[in-house]
Amino acid sequence: MVRSCYRAALVVFAAFVLVCPAVASDSVSVVSPNGAVAVSVTVGPDARYSLTYGGTAVLKSSKLGLTFRGAEPFGALKLIGSSTREIDETWRLTCGRKSVYADRCVETALDLQEENAPGRKLRVIVRAYDGGAALRYAIPEDAGVFDAQNEFCVESEETEFAFEQDCDVWAAFFNGFASNHEGNFQKKKLSDIKPDSFVGIPLVVLGDGFAAALTQSDLLDWSGVQFRASDDPLTVRTLLAPRDDKRGCVVRRGPALSPWRVVILGKTPSDLVNNADVVLNTASPCEIDDSWIKPGNSAWDWWAPKGGREISTRAIREFIDFAADMKWDYALVDAGWYLRDGKNVKIGPDGLVVRDGFDVPALVEYGRAKGVGLLLWIDWPDLVQVDPRKTLKRCSDWGVAGVKIDHMNSHSQETVAGLTETVRAAAEYKLLVNFHGMYEPTGMERTLPNQITREGIYGNEYFRGRAISQTLVATLPYTRCLVGPGDYTPGGFRNTHLETYRPLKEQKDANASTEVVGTRAHELALCMLLDSPLRCLCDLPRVYKDQPGLEYLRALPATWDDTVALDGAIGEFYVAARRSGDDWYVSGITNEQARAFAVPLDFLDEGASYDAAIYADAPESDADAAAIAITSKTVVKGEALTFTAVRDGGWNAVLKRKR
Repeated sequence: MVRSCYRAALVVFAAFVLVCPAVASDSVSVVSPNGAVAVSVTVGPDARYSLTYGGTAVLKSSKLGLTFRGAEPFGALKLIGSSTREIDETWRLTCGRKSVYADRCVETALDLQEENAPGRKLRVIVRAYDGGAALRYAIPEDAGVFDAQNEFCVESEETEFAFEQDCDVWAAFFNGFASNHEGNFQKKKLSDIKPDSFVGIPLVVLGDGFAAALTQSDLLDWSGVQFRASDDPLTVRTLLAPRDDKRGCVVRRGPALSPWRVVILGKTPSDLVNNADVVLNTASPCEIDDSWIKPGNSAWDWWAPKGGREISTRAIREFIDFAADMKWDYALVDAGWYLRDGKNVKIGPDGLVVRDGFDVPALVEYGRAKGVGLLLWIDWPDLVQVDPRKTLKRCSDWGVAGVKIDHMNSHSQETVAGLTETVRAAAEYKLLVNFHGMYEPTGMERTLPNQITREGIYGNEYFRGRAISQTLVATLPYTRCLVGPGDYTPGGFRNTHLETYRPLKEQKDANASTEVVGTRAHELALCMLLDSPLRCLCDLPRVYKDQPGLEYLRALPATWDDTVALDGAIGEFYVAARRSGDDWYVSGITNEQARAFAVPLDFLDEGASYDAAIYADAPESDADAAAIAITSKTVVKGEALTFTAVRDGGWNAVLKRKR
């Protein structure tokens, strides 16, 4: 049965219906449906788990547990009960890399209790998927950790991931808890992560015989997690962000569930992409009516020329006109449309004070007549100061399609809960939400799919001031984009190579616009390869005008029926295919190294033929990054497409099934 997105809110422990009673013992194994993944939990002096994939040891004995404020860590534990169930269902997602997801796993809930006084209790829930594993904590009503107000306070989490080997890792290092999470995923060794490190999600690990990615899911009213080293240099542990009010990390009332700690597994990096469904499968089911949510492409006014950006009704009409001509669904107005008094937002009787010469209702009506919805940027500190619900209602009254909320730079529990409630309020007013200055995705796009995309990514905007390494870009499909959509803002058409790149401040012409390192075909490929159901195309209408390759962007879907990672290596290259209806889109990118590609078309339907429109590097793209070769041919299943990508290069093929 395929479940629709709309579902009533679940009672917090509804997931723990005990369908297969088991006798309590000191050790419990949870094995995935096909036997590939096995999680073993042992209980004694403490609670620990280990993990194997395809018979290969991934994690050796690793700690489990929570520490509560004002109390000693749990003493020796005993297993007082366990229960197991099999989950086998499918569900739909309006805006994702697939339209239908299969949720198949084995789940075991283990009830633990201290052997001695005070006899506190904790439940550990473990899931084994064929391509990953997940665990979370439940604090039951009789946990013995509540105060007189029926609240508990988590001081720290003890979950560890203890590896056998000093593996290669790709890690984004931050300076602390307050971060925009726009990290450069650096190739390091596991031992390079230190006890004082702040490593974001996901942490990607390549060992002998396995690939793994550590992340989280279902973060709605809890502290966000980062990683740092434990006492053992090959062991990383969870690190919860502290609350803003200094009351530990998490304060909740009554029974509660922690987010899931997720390990995506595979043999290769491409397996990680194909097995990343575990993040959404462990997220809470959709709690809103999503029938109104519309994915799409958007024009954007932020990449102004060096001489400055005009914020006026007249100027934004140009972007709406361009979006309409491109058959894009949205136009996004970034910062500056409302007024500030120095560092503080200016507040009038209606809330935000709109600048003179900028008429939001008129732009909404202008866009509506052309089939283009208006999106508005709002700073999170301003939104909080004015009142989120009041501001969102005003946007809705204007007829705005959605908001881009920026500069949270926190994943404290208060921020996480506030953002969750803001998205719920936006859903009531039928507003899309695009978060910037934000931690990486944790499955919210399933639970509240009007939160359609978010940043937390080292994106194209940095080209305004400095070049981005193409090695970094080639890590993104295997790192940041594993865990959910990323608003990278691709589509730059002032293409160049590193030796000729100039940041905007060094260009002499006041009308000069931002350059990007990467060929035209490479930049087109990023538009397809990097997930974002609200795809914000970065460049200016005048830069796009009459340029070769623009037709590729005119009809590029923003959401997909299926996605398959075909080949790749982290930081080197990536090839993937996506299906929209009967048609397939295939793209590849390389880093600073030129590379030849051969792509078997085994995913096509047997007996069908396809018209292939190809947008690839030309031989001259090595010297002129804007050069692109546009060709066409007919292909069938069993054939292969071959390409040669220059340095910083890429290629794309649109395969339209013949009717």
